[in-house]
Amino acid sequence: MLVIILFLVFVFTILTVFFVIPMIIKGINAFNQRRAKDFAREMDRAMEVKSITTVMRLYFIAPFMCAAAGFFFIPDDNLRLVGLIGGFMFGLALPKFYANWILKNRKQQFDFQLIDALMIMSSSFRGGLSLVQSMEAVVEEMPDPIRHEFGIVLGENKMGVSLDEALNRLYKRMTSPALQQMVSAILLSRETGGNLPVIFSRIVTTIRERRKIEENLSVLTVQGKLQALVMSGLPVGFFFLVQSTNPKYFQVMMTTDVGKILMVVATVLWLVGTFMIIKISSFGDV
Repeated sequence: MLVIILFLVFVFTILTVFFVIPMIIKGINAFNQRRAKDFAREMDRAMEVKSITTVMRLYFIAPFMCAAAGFFFIPDDNLRLVGLIGGFMFGLALPKFYANWILKNRKQQFDFQLIDALMIMSSSFRGGLSLVQSMEAVVEEMPDPIRHEFGIVLGENKMGVSLDEALNRLYKRMTSPALQQMVSAILLSRETGGNLPVIFSRIVTTIRERRKIEENLSVLTVQGKLQALVMSGLPVGFFFLVQSTNPKYFQVMMTTDVGKILMVVATVLWLVGTFMIIKISSFGDV
């Protein structure tokens, strides 16, 4: 009887290794490929090819690396499974956060370069150049990302897309109030006429005033952001400090049903409180 049981266990292990595990890995890879393709379709016009390649690699590598880190870097054997699952979930969300961070920085750089681009276009208009020629001057004089984005507009226009549609696509990729003002001014001037150099000068003044207000708000909300950082980090730091000095102190919270429920409730309340503090200490468009 024991021999039969051992044989069945051996067969089950072989089937698991050669059939079940490859099927699970294949399913995970297919899921990651779908996520990567969806992301590439959304971001291929707003990110550089190098950044897209990095994010797509993270889609495949990050879940397994974070899961392994969560499993091996947690000393408590009872919590390693939680670390494994938590690391895997964090790895699934990490590429999205990284992509959003890249896009945010790219849009910020675009906004900072837009003032110089408007001044170049305004000077080109005064020199007798057309709108397309002034945009070509921006492509020649300015660095990325504005050079890349204006180059896309010119390329689309040469391929037969109307300039109005190309500018609207630019605004969809790089959404910002300043760019909206520029696109609206260009479209209105093409329909009804207008002095674009003067309009661009007013837009530049508006952008600079807006930036001053945003900088003042950033300074005024520094204290709130520091409070959010300290208040959010205190519970986590206290937990790890006590756990390192007295591992049995939180044992009742890990081994009893009531303790586990309280830990879940405390974690949820901590997340809600952190989110509310961050929202209060931040500001949107002004």
